[in-house]
Amino acid sequence: MTTTIYSNPLFSDTPFGLKLQQTITSSGSVTIPSNVKRVYAVCIGGGGSGGSSAQAGGGGGAGAFSAGWTYAATTCTVGAGGTGVSAANGNRGGETIYGMVIAGGGAAGASTATAPAAAIMGGGGGGGGVSSSTNRAGSNSGISYTGAPASTNNGSGTGSTAYGGGGGGPASGTAATGNTGGAGVSGGGGGGALTTTAGNAATGGAGGQGLIGGGGGSAFNSGAPPTGITTGGAGDAGDKFAGGTGSGSGTNTVGAGGGGGGFIAAGSNASGNTGGAGGDGGGGGGGANNSGTSGAGGNGVIYLYY
Repeated sequence: MTTTIYSNPLFSDTPFGLKLQQTITSSGSVTIPSNVKRVYAVCIGGGGSGGSSAQAGGGGGAGAFSAGWTYAATTCTVGAGGTGVSAANGNRGGETIYGMVIAGGGAAGASTATAPAAAIMGGGGGGGGVSSSTNRAGSNSGISYTGAPASTNNGSGTGSTAYGGGGGGPASGTAATGNTGGAGVSGGGGGGALTTTAGNAATGGAGGQGLIGGGGGSAFNSGAPPTGITTGGAGDAGDKFAGGTGSGSGTNTVGAGGGGGGFIAAGSNASGNTGGAGGDGGGGGGGANNSGTSGAGGNGVIYLYY
């Protein structure tokens, strides 16, 4: 005698096939059919926002991506993206939780020598460092709940590759290019770039590449007069959607960073000294500087298959 478990009533908690049934974009209650006991959940955390500095703030890290089977929970938490700031460290992204599947938020981009608030749960990309007299390095991603190792803090270097890429370190000098955020499932934010010499260029670091992209860092020319070409770093593309471009590319004093590409939407372009937002689905927000506002991180999302 043979049987097929998909049509056997004794296995009523086993889905008949597997397809996307719900896309959840806000925290609260979840309704699952009574005969479904297990679901396959994909969780994406909120992206961190960029830092906004009087010199050159870093980009935000992308939210984490986690997936797996879990019991059918009746409530969920969807992490919000970090809000943009003016003249301050960025805000970390919120964590997304459904049942036993957890995705941490992306780390915030730096603006000052004081480190931004760390993400509560790991797996998201690290934030980019600020370029100033202190040159604060990019932050780590933190260990993921799956046990994947954390990125390392490479000081003023390119953010290291890990499950969540590390934040890129800053750069300063006569001509400066910020360091790129580390690659990973979730990309790290790019570092800021500062030049103190009139006529010389400054370019913010690009966000790190990943399934979800990190935000670009900003750039600043403090020379007198500030006649150099100053361009913010681009947010890196996610697996499916592009990152936003940095602003600048002309003779100016500031350039803001573009937002990282999200899981379900592209990152926004920077405009003037205002950073681009991360794409919906957890892309990291771009950094901004001077009197501008940094880009917000993209909100998280949950996909349920059963």
